[in-house]
Amino acid sequence: MNYYVPGFSNNDMAMIDRIVKYPIAHIQNGSVSMHDRYPIDPQQLKVKKGWDHTSDWEFKVTAANEKQAHAVASSIRRKKDGSIIEYVDAFYAFTKTNEGWKMFAISDVTF
Repeated sequence: MNYYVPGFSNNDMAMIDRIVKYPIAHIQNGSVSMHDRYPIDPQQLKVKKGWDHTSDWEFKVTAANEKQAHAVASSIRRKKDGSIIEYVDAFYAFTKTNEGWKMFAISDVTF
């Protein structure tokens, strides 16, 4: 998450790409889609929702072995004035590659 959080917060897709193994599965609203680029666009979120920053990040690796790991994260997206836009909870699946740990699936829920 050392690359993901600053990459996502600063709309730095190159930084996010450093930890993604494409294609990546995006699980959302009861369906799965495969993508050759990261399926969530931080810049679009900024415009669409008035998102300025994220607070209250919590990360936990829930399972891991030498080949695969699962992680969960939660946070709060906020406007510039600090008011809450939404709560985010996400699940990430990682696989160990020759280049290190890479994300190959994400499922996010906002409320």
